[in-house]
Amino acid sequence: MRKASTFDYNKKYPSISDLKRRAKQRIPSFAYDYIDGGIDEERGKHRNREAFHNIHLTPSYLTDVSDIDTSINIFGKTYDLPFGVPPVGLGNMMWPGSELALARASQQANTPYVLSTFSTTPMEDIAQLAPDVCWFQLYTPREDAVMKDLIHRAKHVGFNALVVTLDIPVGAKRNRELKNGLQLPFKITPNIIWEAITHPQWTLATLPHGSPEFVNVVRYNTDTDMDLGEFISNFMVTGVTQERVAQIRRLWDGPLILKGIQNIDNALAAIKLGVDGIIVSNHGGRQLDAAPSSIQSLKELPDHVHQKLTVMIDSGVRTGLDVIRAKALGAQMSFSGRSFFWGMGAMGNAGAQQVINIFRDEITRSLQQLGCHRFSDIDKRWIS
Repeated sequence: MRKASTFDYNKKYPSISDLKRRAKQRIPSFAYDYIDGGIDEERGKHRNREAFHNIHLTPSYLTDVSDIDTSINIFGKTYDLPFGVPPVGLGNMMWPGSELALARASQQANTPYVLSTFSTTPMEDIAQLAPDVCWFQLYTPREDAVMKDLIHRAKHVGFNALVVTLDIPVGAKRNRELKNGLQLPFKITPNIIWEAITHPQWTLATLPHGSPEFVNVVRYNTDTDMDLGEFISNFMVTGVTQERVAQIRRLWDGPLILKGIQNIDNALAAIKLGVDGIIVSNHGGRQLDAAPSSIQSLKELPDHVHQKLTVMIDSGVRTGLDVIRAKALGAQMSFSGRSFFWGMGAMGNAGAQQVINIFRDEITRSLQQLGCHRFSDIDKRWIS
């Protein structure tokens, strides 16, 4: 149980919006735009935020709210906080050591940390640092043997859940990344040099570590004539099928989660395939600009899905109040990649704890304001 709190974080950046503004000043534009950018005109990204603002909750007073319980039990485990760090590739590009700092902070806070297949820190290091909270996100490889090996490695080192991403059947054309010349392998261009010169804090911190690399998958590039960019482009299947999910289900005996669900039929298929949970997501507005907002898709899920699956959400979450709004619509856990990596860009490794403390404080205060003692009690009855 958590008492009414003081502000146990740097009050210079009291919100995720403040961290975003500072990150934009402190890190190169190619790194900032990689995290902040969406697809095409970025309408989907903005729609994610606006849709959260349309969820209204009615407070109930005449009750003592001194003690607040922010915990949630999913997949047979109790987490102290109902939000976590989602998978983000190239995490250490935002700030060197970001992925380790986030894993360490997540372990201390007892909240999930999901490592991307395309992380820049070895999965073995993350599992050792965050043994109780680490989940592994799988971009399904084209080659069967590679998929089996990645799943075996994740199981062997102790990841607690496997998250299979569905919503990248093909690579995205993101205009900001194209303009910035962000490509793999990294190439030194006049723009990159200028950005390094004009962002000295980031440059001095990054230089000792060198260019980030996809350390978990480079071992599978056995073609010496194929550069990293071409290898990554050919790494994933062009669309994860139900047959592939069934195969993954046979290989993984722990909690299995499908990320990127917006279609109701896909959610129903997940139930039939024996999946344990889904993350409702439009990939942060980074894949299809016409996709509905994540919160709208969450609204439309039938009760049957919530009864059979652990439903979670990402895309558009920026405040503790958003986490509560999502819970009122049935999301047991929320994730926010941009929030955490803006925190890293703004404050370096200290940003991990800053973001966790901001969300913890906002969730606690919002529950107190609503007159609700336990986060787990929030449901659609609170919606106006």
